[in-house]
Amino acid sequence: MRLFTSFIALLSCAAATPSVAAQDLAAAITDALANTPVLAEADAGEAAASARLEGAKAQGNPLLRVEGSYSVGRIDNGGYFGLTADNVTPTALMATAEMPLYAGGRVSAAVAQAKGGADMARFGAEQARLQTVVNAVSAYAEVLTARKLETRFATLVTALTETERQAGLRYKVGEIASSDLAQARARKAEAQAGFAQAQGRRISAEASYERLTGKPAGDLAPLPILPAVPPSLDEATDLARNANPALRQAQSGVDVAKAGARAARAEGLPSVGAFAEAAHVRDQFFPGYRADSVSVGVRGRWTLFAGGRVSAQTRAADADVDASEARLRQARLILDGMVIEAWQGLATARQMLEASRLRNESSAEALRGKRLEAKVGAMPTLAVLDAEREAIEAEAALLQAEAMQTVAAWRLNALTGNID
Repeated sequence: MRLFTSFIALLSCAAATPSVAAQDLAAAITDALANTPVLAEADAGEAAASARLEGAKAQGNPLLRVEGSYSVGRIDNGGYFGLTADNVTPTALMATAEMPLYAGGRVSAAVAQAKGGADMARFGAEQARLQTVVNAVSAYAEVLTARKLETRFATLVTALTETERQAGLRYKVGEIASSDLAQARARKAEAQAGFAQAQGRRISAEASYERLTGKPAGDLAPLPILPAVPPSLDEATDLARNANPALRQAQSGVDVAKAGARAARAEGLPSVGAFAEAAHVRDQFFPGYRADSVSVGVRGRWTLFAGGRVSAQTRAADADVDASEARLRQARLILDGMVIEAWQGLATARQMLEASRLRNESSAEALRGKRLEAKVGAMPTLAVLDAEREAIEAEAALLQAEAMQTVAAWRLNALTGNID
């Protein structure tokens, strides 16, 4: 029993010694943001959407085009106008400058569509960042919890191994019955099973942490204080409706659909543009032919009958608007439900933490009392080990409640867009 008590005291001292170079939660979040492929994909999508927006805006800019050709051949006009066959080098060079004056709303609709697409990509990237942050917090908390549980079960296995050895010695000299020895072995086996489960949980948690951050989980600092959260459910809901990236992405989808409807209607309207052309032609129609020209004017195009194409496109675009608005309503309903769940989850975690803290304190006090009673022979060693097992279960519940509260707070802030 003295060996067991000394081991517990040594473990407590080791746990109280602060880590010199422990990694903190902020560093883990930074590593996760730099490592996750999902975020890299979202950033690439955002860059592509931004480039498409620039391309749409460029549709309203002037266009300068140069075309030219050079060839070698022979022209035979059959003596027409007295011209004889001759070798020629047909050459043509044309420069055209165009400036759209009126496009029926096509350019503005294209810009609006591209801008909505850029907003959707940006909000999607932000949503990916927030989810990565929450995943990093969850992985960090899980590693801390799993390591502490493994340490506690290792302590219990060590103590029960010694208890089983002593029980075997006492059984040989006839001090205890075989049932007492069997109980000692059963408790040791139970502790070994708990240790194996805790060890597997720790290995899995560290592997998940490394996959997420790209770095092995070294010495980790304790969880920091909880971030500030909205003071009420109503305020959390309002913040989420105004700042949640997923909801804003759905709103941008509505904007894109409406711009697509305007673009479909614009196909039935005329387009007008100014142009200026200059041409230089040689040897095109007969040997020695020369022509240089310059022209400035206005060019228009209007499709008066398209066989129902424009009306069909317009109906499809209007249907897309209805669908996008329905998706927006659905996204708002889902978000409200997620905020309520996150808020209630945080409230539940706080209550569980308070109850687990009281349970842990009571179990620790009960364990101290049973140890004192065992020292004077008023309590068997197995009863002390049972109290130790209950204390471990209480500590495990406390650790899990602390992790649950931390993750719930970060998840709520992620939903409200309240993560810096």
